[in-house]
Formats: sequence, C-alpha cells, structure tokens
Amino acid sequence: MDSKPQEPAPSGLEERNSIQLQRFDFSTPTDDEPSKNREYASSLSRAMQNWDHAQLSRPHSLMPRQYRSSEHGPNRPVSHRSSAPSPTNSSDGESPAMMAKYISQRAILLRWFEAPDEKSFAHGSPTCVAVKAADAEHVFEPADVNPALANAIRRLDECVVLAMSSQITASVIVLITPQQKSLTVDETGARLPIIASLEDVGSALVYATRACIVRKERIVLIWSDDPGAIMTVGNAVEKQLLGLLFNSRQLSNVTTPRMSARSSLRHQSYFDISKMPMSTTTEITVRGALDEKNEVYIKAVALEEGTGEDDDGDLEADLPVRPTARVHSIKVSLAIMLVILTQILGVSKLLNEYTWDGGYWRFALVVTIPPLAMFSLFFFIILVNSVFQLLLPLGNCLKNTKYHSAIKPKLSRHRNYELPHITIQMPVYKEGLKGVIVPTIISLMAAIQHYEEQGGTASVFVNDDGMQVVEQEVAKARSQYYREHGIGYTARLPNRKLCPKKGGSWFRKSKSATEDIVEDNDPSTPQELSNKIGFERKGKFKKASNMNYGLAFSNRVEDELHRLTQLEVAKRGINAEDLTVGDDDELYEQALHNMLVADEGRTWAEGNIRIGELILIVDCDTRVPVDCLLYGALEMHESPEVAILQHGSGVMQVVHNMFENGITFFTNIVYTSIKYGVGTGDVAPFVGHNAFLRWKALQSIEFVDPSDGQTKWWSDAHVSEDFDISLRLQMHGMMVRLATYHNGGFKEGVSLTVYDEVTRWEKYAYGCNELVFNPFYQWIYKGPVTRLFLRFLWSNIPVTSKITILAYIFTYYALASGMLLTAINYIIIGLFPDDIDHLYLPSWGIWVSLVVVFNGFASVAFSMLRHQMKEETFWKALLHAIKWLPFLILFFGGISLNCAKALLCHAFSINIEWASTAKEMGPTGFYIGLDKMVQSFKYTWLICLLLSGVMIYFAVGAPWGWTIAPGPHSTATIAIIPLAIQICSAFFLPLGLGLN
Repeated sequence: MDSKPQEPAPSGLEERNSIQLQRFDFSTPTDDEPSKNREYASSLSRAMQNWDHAQLSRPHSLMPRQYRSSEHGPNRPVSHRSSAPSPTNSSDGESPAMMAKYISQRAILLRWFEAPDEKSFAHGSPTCVAVKAADAEHVFEPADVNPALANAIRRLDECVVLAMSSQITASVIVLITPQQKSLTVDETGARLPIIASLEDVGSALVYATRACIVRKERIVLIWSDDPGAIMTVGNAVEKQLLGLLFNSRQLSNVTTPRMSARSSLRHQSYFDISKMPMSTTTEITVRGALDEKNEVYIKAVALEEGTGEDDDGDLEADLPVRPTARVHSIKVSLAIMLVILTQILGVSKLLNEYTWDGGYWRFALVVTIPPLAMFSLFFFIILVNSVFQLLLPLGNCLKNTKYHSAIKPKLSRHRNYELPHITIQMPVYKEGLKGVIVPTIISLMAAIQHYEEQGGTASVFVNDDGMQVVEQEVAKARSQYYREHGIGYTARLPNRKLCPKKGGSWFRKSKSATEDIVEDNDPSTPQELSNKIGFERKGKFKKASNMNYGLAFSNRVEDELHRLTQLEVAKRGINAEDLTVGDDDELYEQALHNMLVADEGRTWAEGNIRIGELILIVDCDTRVPVDCLLYGALEMHESPEVAILQHGSGVMQVVHNMFENGITFFTNIVYTSIKYGVGTGDVAPFVGHNAFLRWKALQSIEFVDPSDGQTKWWSDAHVSEDFDISLRLQMHGMMVRLATYHNGGFKEGVSLTVYDEVTRWEKYAYGCNELVFNPFYQWIYKGPVTRLFLRFLWSNIPVTSKITILAYIFTYYALASGMLLTAINYIIIGLFPDDIDHLYLPSWGIWVSLVVVFNGFASVAFSMLRHQMKEETFWKALLHAIKWLPFLILFFGGISLNCAKALLCHAFSINIEWASTAKEMGPTGFYIGLDKMVQSFKYTWLICLLLSGVMIYFAVGAPWGWTIAPGPHSTATIAIIPLAIQICSAFFLPLGLGLN
C-alpha cells in the first residue's frame, strides 16, 4: 500500500503556499519513484519544518550600522563592510544546490519568477535564487543567471538571495517616479529602498533592509542570512507591495525622502510580516470597541491622555508658541527677599547694641554678611520651593514651555522632514566589554533601528580611552567587537609616565612634556611610545580631552576626504555627484589610512567616525528609549535656537545593595527637582550625558588652546566641562532645554560604592571652585575671580537663573566649611559665651534649622511634588523619604572634609586627579573593603580622632575656667553637640555605608 510522508500542519506561509499548490498537478513521490527523489523530498521537508518560526531579522545588537552618501560634503556618513555572513550549513544533508533548487521551485509556484515585461537583460535569467556554499561561492538556480545580477548578488554577500519579478512587482515599479528613493507604508513607517540599477547594489544594503527595488532591471532583490527564512521575507515584501497597490495614494504622497540628504541609501529595516498594512489584512471588529481611525475619537482620546497639548496644527508653520514660565522668578524673588530680611535683622541688632554702648568694633561683623547671604541662599530657595510644592498645583510642569518639553513632538507635523544623521558619541575608559559596553550598545542599536525605520540614519562613535591602556587581549577584543558591529572608534595614547623624583612636593609645579620623560629608543607598546614623545592627556578629569581628541581626528579625516575627492574629480574630469558608492568607500578608507599613517601610531581608529548634524552624548553605562533618536531629531528641528536638548534620566541599578539603593533614591530626588525647577521657568542644566547637541552650535564655539595649539570644543582645563560648554553656548545666544517626556527612559548608572560617590562630590566641589576663583598664586596678576565667572555674571542668562546657579555653587562651600566652622563655633561658644555679639548665630541653631527644613518640611513637600507629578502616591513617597533620611544625614554630614580637601587642592594648586566612576562591582569582602576604607579615609579618621581628643581634653583635662563641659548653667551643650555630630558623621560614614 502506498503511503505518503506525513506533512506538518499548515500554518502561516505554509497554509498560503498549500492553496497555491492546489492549482498545479504536483503529486508527492511514491515508492515507485526513484529513491533519490524520496530522499530529496524528505530532506526538503526537514528543511522547511522551522521556516514559519524563523526570525526575520538579525538581533539588533549584532547588526552593524553603516551609511552612504550621495552628496560629497564634509559630513557624509560612510559605510564599511565589517564581516560576511556564514555560508549555508550543510551538515544535515541539505546541500546549497538542493536548497537553491527547492527555493526556486517554491518561487516558481508563487509566480515570483515571471520575466519582466521589458527586456532589461541582454542575456541570462533575470530572476534566480542564490545560496552561499561552504567555499563562500554562490550556487545559482537557474545556473544561467545574468552576469550583472550575479555580480550584484556577490556584492551583497548574503547566505541566500532571491531576485523576484512578478505581476505585483511590475505594477509597483510602473508607479515609481524617476527621483523616488523609496516606497513608504504610512501605517507602519516601513520603507523599501529604490536602487537605480544592479551596478549600485552594494554590501551596505544588508545592514539596513531585507529587500530593495532595482528600477532599471525592474526586479526586487530579497535576501536573508537564514535560508529557511527567505520565503517568509519574500512573502512579507510581497504583501507590503500589494498593500501599496491597494492604496495608490501612499505612492503619490511619497515625494521627498524623510532623511538626511547626506545619504544616498534608505537605511530602513526589513519589512516585518507583523506590520502589514490594514488593506491586506482582515480587520476584526469587537462589539463596543472604538473606531480608532475616526477623527472624532482620535482627538478625544488625545485630550483625555494629555497628548493633545500641541495638536492645533499639522504643519511646521503652525507650531505652538512656547511660553516662558514665571513661577520660578517669583520663587527666587521671595527667597532673595528672605535673605535680605534676615541680614537686615542682623544689622538692626548691631545698630541697637551701638546705641546702648557706642562700641564700633562690632561693625566688623558686617564683613560676614556676603558669605552668610550666599550660604543661606540655597536654604531659603528650598524653603520657598517647599511651600510652592505643598500648596500650589504643578500645571506648568506638565506642559511645553521655553526651557522644558513635557510632551513629545507631534509626528504628523513632520511628514516631509528629512531626518538628519545622528552620531552617538560614547566615551569609554577601562569599563568591562561584556558587563558594561555591550549592554549599552544593544540599547543604542535598538534606538538606531527604530530611527532607521522612520527614515533617519545614525551611527555609534566610541572614544575609547582605554584601548591603548588595557591588556593587549582586551584591546583586541574591543576592536573586533566594534568592527563586527559597524561601530567607529578612536583611541589615543596613554598618558606619559615621568621618572620618579625623590622629595617631591604637592605644591611643586608640573614640569613640561619634555622634562624627565622615561626614555625608550625602540617603543614597542603604546605606553613606551607615549613616554618617548611625551604625550599628555590633559585635564584633571580626562573625559573632555578624550572627546576633543576624537572630534579633532574626525575633522582631520573629513578634510583629507574632501582633498582626495577634489583630486579624484579633477583627475577623471567629472562632477562630485558622478562618483559611485564604491568610489566613496575607497576615498574614505584612503583618507582614514592617510591620517593614521600621519599620526605614526599615536591614534588607533576604524569604522565610521564621521560626525552627523546632531550628536547624542551617552555614557558607557546607559540605556536609552527606543524612540529617543526620532523625537530628539524632531524637537531639534522644531527649535533651531536649542543647542543642547538635555533629557531627564532614570537610574539603572546594577547590584541593588544598600548604598546603591540609597544613592538611587537621592538621584531620583535630584532629577525630579530639576524637572520641577525647569518646568516652572528655570534655565535647563546640562549634565554632560543623555543629551542631544547640535554640531553646528559646537563648531560655533570652538577655540584654539594656546597651550598646545589644538582646536577644541570641550574645555579640558575645567573639571565641570559640561557647565563650561553650556555657558559658552548660552552666551552665544543659544539655549539649553530639558526634555522629560521619556519618563526616565534614559537610564544611567550611579555610584556603586561610597568611595565613588565621595570622589564624585570632590570633583563637583573642585569644579565649582575652579569656575569661580583662580588659584591663590594667580591672584596677583589675574585677580581672585575667574574670567569665566565674570562672563557668566554679565551674560544674557536670566537673573533668577543666575541666582539659582550661584546658590548651587556655594552649597559646596557650605558643605566644605561645615567641620571647620563647627570647630570654631565650639571654641567660641564654649570658652567665650559672654563676649560674643548677639548677631552671632550658634551652630546649634543652624543645625536645627537645617534638620527641620531639609529633612522635615522639604521631605513632606517633595512627597507631594512626586504625587502631583504622578510618580508615586503621597504616602508611599513620604515613607520612602523617611526610610532614606538616616542614610542622607550620615552621608552629607560626613563629606565635609572631602569637599574641603578638593577646594584646598585647587586653591593651593595641589595636583589631584580622578578616574571614571566604576560601572561594575569589583571584588568584595570584609577585609577587602576594610583595606580600601583605610586607604581612602585614613586622614579623615586622623582628623576626627584629633578633634575628639581636643573635646575630651576641654571636657575633663583643661584648667578651671577653660573647660567646655555640659552642666545645668553651661552653654557648652550647644557647642558640643554640633561638633560631635560632625565628627561622628565623618568617622562612621565609611563604616556605615562602605561595608555592603
């Protein structure tokens, strides 16, 4: 009895194919037929079992991103083929020839191999299937394929390629206009690139799409890195084309491509079968459901969900005007009034006392008014903010204003906007490849893929400051990872190492780059080369100089590329537009090679390092929203006056220990407070990452550093390079804006240990003093105040925002002076209680005020703020605030000496440098933590022990009349408690928070 092979249940594509097969007399082989036919059918059946489940795309984390250009200007992104796909695996018996024959049979049954109406090929088959064999050569079916088509398939270098020509493709190609670059499905935003001819088909296509239309030869090329998925991809493309035919209006609406004119290729993702246009699918209607296509329902739902804020017009000319919020000005004005009032009350006390005894000496205390006013400014701003947060609504914080974007740009306003190329710049040091860099790249690639689906292009540009520092094996792994995934990078030499000197001093000036350098006549490592030539990485914190180096090298490559392009055009007697894609690749590679040779090993670079119209700066431990590139580009287009679009950030936790949880809570407080301040009218800050920067804006403020003659954009002479560049941009008439519509979708890592967080605050304190005051030795010829700070005071930044910034800066001086002023207060109140003037406010009163306002009233107000911003319910937010109150008291009470150290190091020109914050948890354990604790806090403990000894001496060992001990009639209690709190906080900070 004849038996037929069991077939899997039809589903998806197989079900559709079975319907097509019923039209033909295609019987299954029987036992009477040759055995080789049975084996053939059996092997093909096995090969098709998993085709319906085949994934249509490569993982976005593994898909390199490269870009082409049709315009030959200085900012064209360039594509570079990184690696070829693997050949077809034939271990299971399915040879490439057999696979190609089977796919060809299926394509014939589906009528995908119909010859074009017009004779576009001189000879050879215009359609075919090509499967890559183990020797990297393609097997064609039919074998007599046209040579031009075969060469194009070889350039694609994919595992399987199918050249399709059917009645559907012919009908679509007829509707294509001569200048059209792509087809677009409005419902999904999917795009299908249109290539002029087979000669223009290149390897860069495989990174952007799964198919393309070839206009001249009137065929559609479809490819995949999995032979088992090629039929599914072809079916999806055919459905997309069929949907376009059913709605020809979509073809007529596609005029100007929505992407940067720098790209000659529509870098769009493949067509997902799950994203078919509605015209080709059966719409299931549920009783009682809304018709979401109805305009009446669309507007109503938008208003209910709060997304209808800026829906008044659909054209760019109808963009709503962004008002300037005035609430912040009112708050700061009230705070200033309170500061002035308190100082006037103090002066009135002096005048009253003068009328009683006529003593002039007390008026010397007037000199303390300016520092006290600056120290108290932040306190009163917090007090007024708390009242406003507790009692007033927060409508402005949920709307778009001049400095704040709470609502995303409306996509319908920008149907014809050419999305620009975005360069994602990411500085890297010694962070782990697997644990830190790779997860960030995966997140970035997902955003790039979404941006490409909308018509834009983007690339990742890594400034790797650790590649020439880490071990050779690690450096090789990094470069290979960047190469495989189409990531451009630059890496510079490590900092030179000087010969050790005996008897060195902290106050000794650094020698020049040519003095005391370790000599090596035959440098074989980057460090030896750096020592030989005296290479210096400038800056206390190397991030700014790292990014400057990468941008400068990219500019040099652009200049060399422009020079080579002009020479090639003149040599061949053609215009720049006549250069082919291959010419463009070769010129870029030559330009990059020339610059690497010119640097004589100082620079390592590879891939696409060209800069787009916009730059997104991220840290290497960042997660980004999938749609961030799209909305960032649209908002920068809507507001050309915006130079920096800073995004609000959430926290990406790594280890979830007690310290990271506490710092996460505090970081969320900071970002929520920033959102509230900017939403009420304050100028947006720039924090140095998770921000879009306009490249032209950066170029407008570039400067030549007189110390080395290099063109720079970021100031490597300042620790707070983000504040410096933000200030320079605003002084040039541009502005910084905060965007919070991603609701914490941007996530950044926080400090994992108390040591990293203390270092961070030291850097902040150093940076603030660096912005305001010159080092002491420069006061003679430069004066006390820096030129940058004077420019800030006289800039066009709103006055109330200047006051807020001043309050923030002087907060570090208040923190740094806490231990010193409390020790002085201990002596004054303890030994001379009857001699001090009534103007003097003891530390006890200040400490109680801080506890009540910052930890009490402000906590309640902030909980109400989070409730009104829909982040948490009021009681839950209040419980969180109470939970972390001891943590914050201990931390901020214990960093006074560390902030003071940073301020003194800058004031006395003492060398101090910081490495990047650790992104991964290192070795842990009690003894490991104890060793690091001793190394980091030994001087802090020494000072605490000395002060404790002084307090014990004055309490029990000092002569009569010089004791400072509590008693029924003694004021020593209010002198002892503040200093005891300071000493305990500083001493127990590492013990309480350092041993997780």
